[in-house]
Amino acid sequence: MNVWRNLHQFAPAPNQSTSAGRPVPMRHSRPIEVDGVFLGAAVEHELGVRFIAVDARVIDMDQSIWPTVDYAYRSARQLFKSGRAAQPF
Repeated sequence: MNVWRNLHQFAPAPNQSTSAGRPVPMRHSRPIEVDGVFLGAAVEHELGVRFIAVDARVIDMDQSIWPTVDYAYRSARQLFKSGRAAQPF
């Protein structure tokens, strides 16, 4: 059994949050919720927004890319309302 000690040595120092001397920008995201149920998040992406699913009813959409947050929201809402869930493997 491996016991890992001193893992803090691999963590970046607080002032090392840069890439080649430039600050790394934080990605913006918006929660996607329907009828009070948190389905996932729409995260800013070079091509629009990427949907990150957290509810099993919309897992088929996980990692999909949409042109806008509104498209991602409407698609997640439609899938959620349809009641189709991903089939287990």
